[in-house]
Amino acid sequence: MIKLDNIVKIYGINTEKKRALDGVSLEIADGELVSIIGPSGSGKSTLLNIIGCMDEATEGKYFLDNTEITSLSKSKIEDIRKDKIGFVFQHFALMDYYTAYENIELPLLIKNVKRANRKKMVNEQLEAMGIADVKNNIPAKMSGGQRQRVAIARALISGCSVLLADEPTGALDQATGREVLSLLKDINKRGTTVIIVTHDMNIAAQTDRVIEICDGKIVNNG
Repeated sequence: MIKLDNIVKIYGINTEKKRALDGVSLEIADGELVSIIGPSGSGKSTLLNIIGCMDEATEGKYFLDNTEITSLSKSKIEDIRKDKIGFVFQHFALMDYYTAYENIELPLLIKNVKRANRKKMVNEQLEAMGIADVKNNIPAKMSGGQRQRVAIARALISGCSVLLADEPTGALDQATGREVLSLLKDINKRGTTVIIVTHDMNIAAQTDRVIEICDGKIVNNG
């Protein structure tokens, strides 16, 4: 369960302060497929970053699986992020000179997983994503859809329970975007909570719940 209680996020100092989030309260149940929509600058990505433990709230409380994240040390927050949360980005965020296999393997190296186990886990993800044939290719040698599948596999490899996708189809053509959305829906059906930030109402309409944010406030909780 994800629970945000009156979350405020302020950037800047003195007269340059900006309220990116202004009293956001929200609950997302385990296993939900949710989209977050809103205009540019509305606070969508800031909200996603706080849910993903990539950014800290200025005020308010954030609970993940009944643990109050906002009261934890940075090292404990980092551990939770590595164990429970996966990120997928619009422009893939892959290592340019690493192969598909090596990109997917990275989170396992950080967690000191043994080589034999890493090999098994990475190959399973490559097969599950339908990209085993490009395992030795660097990103420049892959299509956009293949790169996003590598990014999704990397996000899932550590067994995350929450997958956060920031405009995951934004850099793809429509047909490939539909394939990636179908893949995210399949991942959700297997029990992973999936939260998608998008500006595309066609994408949002295919999720279980649409949360609308404007000027840092939730204006529609779905």
